[in-house]
Amino acid sequence: MRRIKINYDDYITINNIEFVYKKNKRNIRNKNKIILFEDYYSSNISNIYEVLKNKTYDGGKYNIFCIYEPKKRLIMSQDISNKIINHFVSTYYLSYLDKIFINSNIATRCNKGSSYGVKLLKKYLNEVKYNNFYILKCDINKYFYSISHNKLKDMLKSKIKSNNVLNILFTIIDSTNKSYIKSYIDKEVDIPKFRYGYGLPIGNMSSQIFAILYLNNLDHYIKEKLKIKYYIRYMDDFILIHEDKEYLKYCLKKIKKELEKIELKLNNKTVIIPKREGINFLGYRFKVINNKVIVFMSNKNKRKVKKNHKNYLGYIKVYNNKKYKLYKKMIVL
Repeated sequence: MRRIKINYDDYITINNIEFVYKKNKRNIRNKNKIILFEDYYSSNISNIYEVLKNKTYDGGKYNIFCIYEPKKRLIMSQDISNKIINHFVSTYYLSYLDKIFINSNIATRCNKGSSYGVKLLKKYLNEVKYNNFYILKCDINKYFYSISHNKLKDMLKSKIKSNNVLNILFTIIDSTNKSYIKSYIDKEVDIPKFRYGYGLPIGNMSSQIFAILYLNNLDHYIKEKLKIKYYIRYMDDFILIHEDKEYLKYCLKKIKKELEKIELKLNNKTVIIPKREGINFLGYRFKVINNKVIVFMSNKNKRKVKKNHKNYLGYIKVYNNKKYKLYKKMIVL
């Protein structure tokens, strides 16, 4: 494929910056930050414009903290101005990459999110349900922390023909190399550590697109070289469906070799599952029972929903006992 030519300056307008802000404003949880930003709205928007126009963006500074659900993870958040720049870059520069992704890559893409993935997997299972089949479920070890900056940059250079666009993308990628980030994470325990030249900040919109791109060659390899018809990937979690267990073992060996080329490896969650056991994917459990595809909410998501909505569930239990029992089972399809 020929490299995509992007004119860096064409997209840098006040209107485009305001569009990105208004589009993503609802996703900013800290309303005090919005109030402070809008107290000096024109000045803040103008400053963003100048930074982009003058090509002086330095990657910004992160507010670093840990979350503990569903497991302990390092989150790197930015102020509103840096968020706008990150979303601007993702919207106007990285969006060009969508055309090179396969249809069954289902993360952070317009009309191809997790709900699309659920429908796609159900469709696949309906096509193979009358035969015996196996599912190879793969999960990559510490994916976001293990992505090589240099290899990711090479991938971007092979797809994008614009030095100015590449420069701002590289600045964002290298933003995890700053010393204050290392100082913080060195104090934490039980979390993966960023190495110099590796890792993407969890929380950035650009990181999600970079993470899709990083395994794009593997997607095409599985579909076009290994000839796997039934394949779905959500970030670092992907499944292959095939009637021959031995062929899936062969695929697994090939996948491991391909991942070695980009300095990744699979973790111990990787497994080949027979048809009768069903598969957990995207927060649901898929099973073929009597040649019917049944979809349940996974136990993990059941616990999460019950925890987040325990007061609401209590209300339903008192006033509508029948509805409460159905909700408690979490049978969705």
